[in-house]
Amino acid sequence: MRPHRLTLTAFGSFPGTETVDFDALAEAGLFLVHGPTGAGKTTILDALCFALYGQVPGQRNSARSLRCDHAPPGTGPSVTLEVSIRGRLLRIQRSPAWQRPKLRGTGFTEEKAKVVVSEWQGSDWHGLTTRLDEAGDLIGGLLGMNADQFCQVAMLPQGDFARFLRAGGDERAKLLERLFSVKVFTAAESWLAEHRKQAWREAQELRQEVDFAVKRVEEAAGPDLLGRLTSAALGSAATGGGVHATLAFDDDPAPAARGEDASAGTAPASDREGEAVAAAGRDREAALRDDRAGAAGVVAGDDRTAGSADGQVRAAADGQGQAVSDRQGRAASDEQGQVDAGGEAPSPEEEPLRWAGALLDAARAVVTRAEEEHAAAGAALRAARTRFEQAAALAERQRRYAEALTLRRTLDERADERADLQAILDDAARADRVVPLVTAARQRAEAAAKARALAADAIARARPLLTSAPPAGFGHPSGAPRQGAPAPGPTAQRPTAPGADAPTAQRPAAPGAAAQWHAGKAPATESPSDQGRIDAGAPSAGELAALERARQDEIARLQELLTEEARLSVVRRDLLRVEDELAELLRADERVSARLAELPALIERAEAGLAAARTDAARIPAAKAARDAAAHLIEIDRELAALAEELDVLAQREAEVAAAEAELPARLAEAEAALDDVRAQAAAIPAQTAALEAARAALEATHRREALAAELEEARAAHQVLVDQAQAARERWLDLRQARIDGMAAELARDLADGQPCAVCGSEHHPQPAKPAPSAPSADDEREAEAAHDAALSEREAAERALASLESRHADAAAATGDLDVAAAEEQVQQAEQELARLQAIADREPALAQALERVEADRERVRDQAREIAEALAAHRAHRAQREAERARVRAQLDLDPDAVAESVLAEAERELRRLQESAAAEPRLAQEVARLGQERNELEEQSRQVAARLAAARTRQEELSGDAGRLTARLDAARGGDATLTARLSRLSDEAELLREALEATQAAVSARDELARAKQAAEEAAAEAGFGDVRDAEAAYRSQAERERKAELLRRLDDQHAAVSGVLADPELVAAAAEPAPDLAAVQAERDALEETYTRLASVRDRAAARARRLAELHDELAGHLERWRPAADRHRLAERMASLASGTSSDNQWSMSLSSFVLGERLRQVVAAANERLDHMSGGRYLLRHDLGKTAGSRTRAGGGLGLRVVDGWTGVDRDPATLSGGESFITSLALALGLADVVTAEAGGAELGTLFVDEGFGTLDEDTLDGVLDILDGLRDGGRAVGIVSHVSELRSRITAQLKVVKTRTGSTLRAAGTG
Repeated sequence: MRPHRLTLTAFGSFPGTETVDFDALAEAGLFLVHGPTGAGKTTILDALCFALYGQVPGQRNSARSLRCDHAPPGTGPSVTLEVSIRGRLLRIQRSPAWQRPKLRGTGFTEEKAKVVVSEWQGSDWHGLTTRLDEAGDLIGGLLGMNADQFCQVAMLPQGDFARFLRAGGDERAKLLERLFSVKVFTAAESWLAEHRKQAWREAQELRQEVDFAVKRVEEAAGPDLLGRLTSAALGSAATGGGVHATLAFDDDPAPAARGEDASAGTAPASDREGEAVAAAGRDREAALRDDRAGAAGVVAGDDRTAGSADGQVRAAADGQGQAVSDRQGRAASDEQGQVDAGGEAPSPEEEPLRWAGALLDAARAVVTRAEEEHAAAGAALRAARTRFEQAAALAERQRRYAEALTLRRTLDERADERADLQAILDDAARADRVVPLVTAARQRAEAAAKARALAADAIARARPLLTSAPPAGFGHPSGAPRQGAPAPGPTAQRPTAPGADAPTAQRPAAPGAAAQWHAGKAPATESPSDQGRIDAGAPSAGELAALERARQDEIARLQELLTEEARLSVVRRDLLRVEDELAELLRADERVSARLAELPALIERAEAGLAAARTDAARIPAAKAARDAAAHLIEIDRELAALAEELDVLAQREAEVAAAEAELPARLAEAEAALDDVRAQAAAIPAQTAALEAARAALEATHRREALAAELEEARAAHQVLVDQAQAARERWLDLRQARIDGMAAELARDLADGQPCAVCGSEHHPQPAKPAPSAPSADDEREAEAAHDAALSEREAAERALASLESRHADAAAATGDLDVAAAEEQVQQAEQELARLQAIADREPALAQALERVEADRERVRDQAREIAEALAAHRAHRAQREAERARVRAQLDLDPDAVAESVLAEAERELRRLQESAAAEPRLAQEVARLGQERNELEEQSRQVAARLAAARTRQEELSGDAGRLTARLDAARGGDATLTARLSRLSDEAELLREALEATQAAVSARDELARAKQAAEEAAAEAGFGDVRDAEAAYRSQAERERKAELLRRLDDQHAAVSGVLADPELVAAAAEPAPDLAAVQAERDALEETYTRLASVRDRAAARARRLAELHDELAGHLERWRPAADRHRLAERMASLASGTSSDNQWSMSLSSFVLGERLRQVVAAANERLDHMSGGRYLLRHDLGKTAGSRTRAGGGLGLRVVDGWTGVDRDPATLSGGESFITSLALALGLADVVTAEAGGAELGTLFVDEGFGTLDEDTLDGVLDILDGLRDGGRAVGIVSHVSELRSRITAQLKVVKTRTGSTLRAAGTG
């Protein structure tokens, strides 16, 4: 990167437009930017950085405006930089946002920031972009550095690297993070820490999901399956009969009813869940027996049906009993095998998946038994449904046969109506062939009448033209019109075109014509005696055609004469024009002759005046020289008087400046001491700000911990309430279920009847049936309680998840705050705020003190500049006075003036003579032009006289020719026009007459054609009526029916036919005939049998569905539990791995030797590279005494657990002792900081892709160096010029001005600063 030219306008300290030619400054390789403090030296670097990146370095970028306050109100700030980057010559034009005065009214409006980036291509600039973001990406991409990196690398800032040298680990890390991006490593640390927390939460949540899944399995299995599993484990050592009695009680039908000992081999009497399940099994058996008994009673009235149903139900019951015995044996052996295989029942805490599998197997065994019972009831139901369907089909066939007989009698009564409909439709079909021809004949009659009327009208209008005499003008030269002919004109009536109002096809004929047609004769106007005439008195078509052709021939002859008429008009117009031209030529000839007689005398007077003016013009130079000499003498006298006064003033100012210069050293020392004291105390503000932020963060974490603790207590209380509610809902559900099981005997007894066997014991005698309790629950009550329990369980699980999340967040907050309470944290914040406020108040005094120091320095510089300027002015004034006195003596000698002559009077006389000569000479051009004009005018008038004479002769000849042509054409056209006003009027009249004759001819031909078509249409209609069998056309019209009427009658006929065919088909059906011969079935009895079996089937289906639902639920929960276990085990492994990796990356692991975080390790490696590059220069600048050493240990003041890797030590080669950078003196700190800055620049440049920086700037700091050290530093900076690099030093140290020849001086004034280059080519 090499800048070539920088232009600033109203930017920073510069109110006008200033240009910096870096190419001229860089020719020497090393150049100096100097000027008073506050003049704007750093502003040049700010402008360079702003042009590249749109921002200025450091805190100055946060300033509200970059515009110079001294600039004119309407001038906006702007920067233009021409720079070469990677071989591309770019021009960057930027302007920051600023407040511009409104164009209308008062106030200001914001002018947005703008940028224009152009590239030199060929021989011109070509725009690349005007977008701020695109410009930043383009420049940053070419340089390979962001703004912070560029400012640290190309503009070594004043004071920044001294702070970096003495900074602690945290501050040094912040600077290095700006220069070297470690976001990816910091993000890795944060991600690992967050991933560790997330992995712990996931593991905890997944373990809770496993526990919740186990609880849901317990609730879904119910106490019966859990009791069976426990009982099977306890009785695994007993006999097979004991196990059988324990596990197969679901299907054992009441041992007491069979006379067996119910307590033998069963679980203890206190096992209520086992008794409840056994009671449920007895209930299903009793219900099945009741269904068999009810079905037998329903069909008792029908011998065949009752016998069949009773046999089917009993067969199903017998088969079910055998299946129950078989299932009992299989269930006992299977479940005994399950328990024996494990030795003991699996535990949900130790083997949850195996425990859930055992419960699932038991539930599936219950489903199998329920499905077999349901299948037996389904077979009986299907038989009953078949019998009912057969009876219903028989009744339906008998009904259909009876309805068909009734409809057959109704159709026989409507036979005459059907015959009449058929006859009407036949007549209408024959009339369809005749009616269109009748309609066409009527339309032809209307058309013939209309054509005849049109022809009569046309002949009436043309009748005056039908006499035997020829038209006016035919063969008669006079062209007199015929008597009685209509006057032609544009208002003549045009005939209507034939057929324009012809009727449509559906329009009826005129009443008169229709009556005559029906009477069998043609209308009177339709019997012509001549084929070519429409009536006896009308002309024929041939006559009309001959008259029309005669007029067309006359029109053609007259049109040939129209060109002669136009030619006559042209001849007459030309004749008038020639006569006017002849009169004008006569007048012009008279004027020319008179002027030629006056011109000789005028030319002689003009030539005499011209000679006098030329003589006066030759005397003007001498007069001007005399006047100028006199004026110069007066000016010299005045200048000498002014120089005397200025010399007196300068002498007085010289004395005043000398007195002021003697007072400045004491003021400057006082201001510097006050500013140094304030800056020393303000340097502690960053550390105190960090302490305040840490205290506020601790206070916020403490408040968050307390708030989370309160939320945690509330969540625990709410969770306990939901647990109690869920437990209460579960107990209520179990109590209702147990109460219903206890009252199952009453439910069974409700269906008992005398003479019917008991569903449990089979007895037909019921001496003491059980009575239901007053508050016995129903099945709906039990389902409602179960739904409430499920809802409460879901709420409890949601509360448990929320509680786990709060516990995790509270643990994190507690770990972050330790034992710190809110009061102590608030006290720490208050103390930090008070200390920061005290330091800030002191720091607020720094700008005022700095301004005061700058003012004193500015005053000293101003006084020195004034003294130098005054001395220079005095010498210049004295030399100028001597030169002016010598010049005055020379001028007086040139004018040859007496010693007493007054210069003013000499000057007045010379000016009067000069004015007279100038006025006379000024008339010379005008007089010369007048002489030339008069001579030219005489020549032109003579030539004009000759031309006028020639044109007069030609005009007289042309007049005679045009007069003869006009006479001949007029005679010929008068003969052809006849009695009409013009030839055009005659043509118009003949055209109108021809048009009337043509219209009459066409109308006559159309009427004859329409009459012939009418005769043919009438004959066709009469022939069609005869062929269709009608007596005449009137009969055919009477038989015609509209389409809608025919469709209605045809539809009625079709319906009668369809009904007759349908009834005949139904009565001929052999199934219906056979069904009518059978007796009517007893549908009520058969339906009662089917309904009873339906109820039994539905009850058993409910039992089966509940068992299947429980089995499905257990299967789902088993898979869910397996999934939770599969997810929890890898999550636990992931948490252990994440814990180890996060500790290693954060530097808190015992495996991390240096207790360094990952980002600190990366920054430490960068710092090592910087130190290596810095030592190459520090060794030379310090005379081999100092070197920097990268310390991997913790930096001083670092309190973090992982704070190592960014320490710096200074190795003193003279003592062999490592020193803290804070112990270096001012000069030593500067050279060490400069070496560190240059080394950092090298590393950042290499990091940015090796982008070559053609120009570097070093800002301030040289005032602390002695002469030898300054020589060493300048040698190092001079060495940076290798490869064509230029180095700019920004400083106000006066000694550098004598060492560096190429300089850019910043001049400060009250109205702003300006730039001035010195020592450049």
